[in-house]
Amino acid sequence: MNIMVRGGAAASTGEQWRCTGGLYWQGYVDSAMEAAALVDAAGRIVCTTAAFDRIAGDGDGVRIAGVIPHARLYSATAGEQVRLDAALARAIARTAPLPSATRYSRLSGRSPLIVIVRPIPWATRLLQGSDGAAVLSLVDPNDRPAPAPALWREAFNLTPCEAALAALLMAGHSVESAAATRNCRPATLRVHLRGIFAKTDVSRQSDLIALLARIGR
Repeated sequence: MNIMVRGGAAASTGEQWRCTGGLYWQGYVDSAMEAAALVDAAGRIVCTTAAFDRIAGDGDGVRIAGVIPHARLYSATAGEQVRLDAALARAIARTAPLPSATRYSRLSGRSPLIVIVRPIPWATRLLQGSDGAAVLSLVDPNDRPAPAPALWREAFNLTPCEAALAALLMAGHSVESAAATRNCRPATLRVHLRGIFAKTDVSRQSDLIALLARIGR
């Protein structure tokens, strides 16, 4: 499957590049929240998602240099570039490629970026004719998943009150602070929370948030 993806470096010239990433890459592009880049066997960025462009475009931690599909990713500091290069090398190795992850500090003082590089299986690359050898993801610990209460209600048959509570919990509220926000008693929200647990088949608040985060807009 051929898909058109506009890279951050190409945006200034208005150019667009055709990326043969196959279904493997298409899954990343279809996920609006995924900050991902397709990397070829030479370590060059050949496709990016809009979320990736947003994070890399501010140059705070990592940045894209060059024009896609011949661009490369660089860290903000020279010392951390060694780790980035090593992570890419492990993932695009012809023999026994391995996933890798590391962190990169940001000049602004915000939480470090997490960079994850996952190799694309050889069988997948051969069958789909993919340009890419690996998928590089940027994770910003400060970003929270966008709530999707309408989808939660459909998926789990939540009531409007239950969906509203779920959105507050995902935003970082406790039951007590959510009760203050909604001007109700914490005991009332605990009843709603038990109902959410029963409908989603989880028993812990952390598991609930992890589940709901996978159902984004």
